[in-house]
Amino acid sequence: MLVLLERLIDDAGLFPPARKAMVAAVADHRAARAGEHAWLLGRLLCPVSRLDELVAAGPDPDWRLGAVVDAADWRAAFAAVAAYDGPGTIDAIELKLPGEPVATVLDEAPEGIDVFVEVPVADTRAMTTALEDLAADGRAGAKIRCGGVTADAFPSDASVAAFVTQCARLGLRFKATAGLHHPFRTRDEAIGVLQHGFVNLLAAAALPGADADAIIAGTDPSAFTLTDSTIGWGANAGDAAEARARFTGQGSCSFSEPVDDLIEHGILPAAAGARA
Repeated sequence: MLVLLERLIDDAGLFPPARKAMVAAVADHRAARAGEHAWLLGRLLCPVSRLDELVAAGPDPDWRLGAVVDAADWRAAFAAVAAYDGPGTIDAIELKLPGEPVATVLDEAPEGIDVFVEVPVADTRAMTTALEDLAADGRAGAKIRCGGVTADAFPSDASVAAFVTQCARLGLRFKATAGLHHPFRTRDEAIGVLQHGFVNLLAAAALPGADADAIIAGTDPSAFTLTDSTIGWGANAGDAAEARARFTGQGSCSFSEPVDDLIEHGILPAAAGARA
């Protein structure tokens, strides 16, 4: 499963619902990077407003970092990212769709850093316009928020499917965040919602010609097949590398939870030292 899952999970432990203290988040990320499943781990995500705190907590020099703009002043956030001189390397910025034209924002983005722009998905027309603007500019990927700490933060199956479908149509790479702790649909009884599954998103990304609504809504793990080079849903199979070229990664405030679920479903081996 190396192609499909390698570096898939960005560590968002600083964000809700985990909201870890910085020292704990850094320690947990260091432990995950030293663990058996470190190959699934991507960036450590940090709010731009907490970059100084991150430096004080002592990340390792070889860490990849993602900076999440958490204030309205994106220009000041870009300046803070550009001024960051380690330890670790910021190689991605995430920000919500600003009021200014996308081209204006990206003109001021720090050079050499990947940018992902979070777009609203509840309004299909507004989402499509935002994605078309991103695709026309060509300098950034899209981002979708798949959940949160309340039920109303979870977009509908149709909205998620439309986002993935439009990204495929436009040749636009994307990442996802929030609510994706599990590979398949899992009900969160605490907030009363059926969470989205990241394998569902991977399958929809790999199969742009299939029924994206049904794939995203699918609750039966046995309908999905994963191999070293493919991911399938029903009678359809798509290329794992193509899926990851479209769906570049996801933020999760827990690293152990998705890993444990992958083991439980037999996608990852349980034996220590084994690798998928």
